[in-house]
Amino acid sequence: MSSQASAPHVRHSIPPREAQTSLAGVDEAASPAPQLIEQQDILSFEKLWNIALDALKIAPPLWASSIFGLPWTWLPPFHRYSEFRIVDVWQPLRTLKYLLNVCVPSIPRNPPEIVPPLLETFFYEPTVILQRPDHEGSYTSYPHEKWFFINGIMTNDDVAQLNAAFLSDLFHRPVTLIQNSTCGLVQDLVECALGKQWQRTTESVKKAFPAIHAALKSEKEKVVIIAHSQGTIIASVVLHLLEAITQPASAPPEALAFAAPLRYAEPVFVFPEEYDLEPKDFAPLSEDELAKLEIYCFANCANTMKYLQPDRSLPWIESFGNEFDIVARLGMLAPRSPEWHVEINGPRYVQPRAWGHLLNVHYLVDLERQQRVRYRPGGKGTAAPYELLNAEQFPNHTPRLFNYINGGT
Repeated sequence: MSSQASAPHVRHSIPPREAQTSLAGVDEAASPAPQLIEQQDILSFEKLWNIALDALKIAPPLWASSIFGLPWTWLPPFHRYSEFRIVDVWQPLRTLKYLLNVCVPSIPRNPPEIVPPLLETFFYEPTVILQRPDHEGSYTSYPHEKWFFINGIMTNDDVAQLNAAFLSDLFHRPVTLIQNSTCGLVQDLVECALGKQWQRTTESVKKAFPAIHAALKSEKEKVVIIAHSQGTIIASVVLHLLEAITQPASAPPEALAFAAPLRYAEPVFVFPEEYDLEPKDFAPLSEDELAKLEIYCFANCANTMKYLQPDRSLPWIESFGNEFDIVARLGMLAPRSPEWHVEINGPRYVQPRAWGHLLNVHYLVDLERQQRVRYRPGGKGTAAPYELLNAEQFPNHTPRLFNYINGGT
């Protein structure tokens, strides 16, 4: 494995980025010429292609194992939160539902009112926001904190709920699940590419940003985002949009904050209205509000995830990846990250010789085994099972995330 740590990127002022021009109200006359845009797109495609080729160069080239783990781990008995439980002969309807969700192409938007319920179920998969209680069934514990989870690709509601349940159990917090519903493999990969390379505001970002912004503007003292796989790309775009409205604490607000309605897991549900996302519609964030935000990424495959305030390391970012997770090798473990301008700030941890990409069975199970001690709050004070890649930037650092285990603070 080869991975290079990126140097801190210090900025005293934050200029608008190219991908944000349409949102920042830049005059069309100042836009690049069509020929230049076309050339930039070609270079972006080439860059994305080379990152993917580098990620595939693992030895041995067990690409299936890089996603699903080594073959002997596919057999029962499974961990109580294992994703492999979704395909279960004793729950054929749930298994059939998952297979249809990942195999049948669908549309990531709210269904029109004229669509029959059966077609709505299979052909429309909008992102929804769900509330998950803590390990004791409470929605109101830790009232001064707000925890979000953004899932990855090929994840339907059953798998996303299983991920969120494990997080609630492990950290003893209620979790707001931003369910990035799968639309099939091809559609999911297209969304990943658009967000990773072009910072495109996809449907999932449009649903996630208002909820996260509202939490930062609220009385909450801490806002935590846990993201996995494609969820890390969504988190990076949300962070990019937050940059556009982050101002010094003395700046007066320009607009009222609002959040997308939260969806509770109930039998009857009315889809919320969908709007285009414009940062100017949202109240500016102060540095103190930004300081509430912490982002923890598993298999971080984003191209960029940088501090908005480098001198204060804000927001706090930690990334965790398995050495032979091919998705992590697209981002935080990219072999030639400086050459392709992949820049992930914050401590980056790798689990040596580890295979697999699934959140529960390949990441959280090992974390639980190495750090959880019965009901004792917090971890063991080590980084196990991970090793710190960029130790020269963060000497003697252990993951802050582990302090939250079993309700620790």
